[in-house]
Amino acid sequence: MHLLQFTYNKEEVINALRFHFLRRGEIKVFRNTLIILLIATITGFLFRVVNFNALLGICAMMVVVGWAFWYLLPVSTYNKAATFKDNIRLRYNEEGMAISTGQGERSMPWKIFSQIIETRNFFFIYRDKRTFFLIPTSAFENEEARNGFSALMQSTFKDYSRLNIS
Repeated sequence: MHLLQFTYNKEEVINALRFHFLRRGEIKVFRNTLIILLIATITGFLFRVVNFNALLGICAMMVVVGWAFWYLLPVSTYNKAATFKDNIRLRYNEEGMAISTGQGERSMPWKIFSQIIETRNFFFIYRDKRTFFLIPTSAFENEEARNGFSALMQSTFKDYSRLNIS
């Protein structure tokens, strides 16, 4: 049984939440739809089909929506989740993990998780597309311990991705 103890760094967690939200399919569809709308509006303005006020309105809407996705959504999620403010004790082995916080302990076998994404700063351990647990890579005492956990995750999960981003 291996033990990790950590607290979350707010800036890193907010960036991890941005990564999570921007990868979701519905956000990608919404973002691409807005980009197409913006391109159509600019094209319409250049051909004098759309007036300047409409162009300005669409650009303002893009800024507000971009701000909501980039700042408001991750910050509000961080503020709502008490887990990000707790001291975490995580025990893990080949069968699963046990997470201890100030509110108690919960054991979870690996089979309840569906996907792992490893980045430079976090392991994202997904139960489904919306529910996940973050393990900061800084929680591991050294590179060897991190690589051991990474190897365990790769051997346990078919859906394992390693991305070279923060």
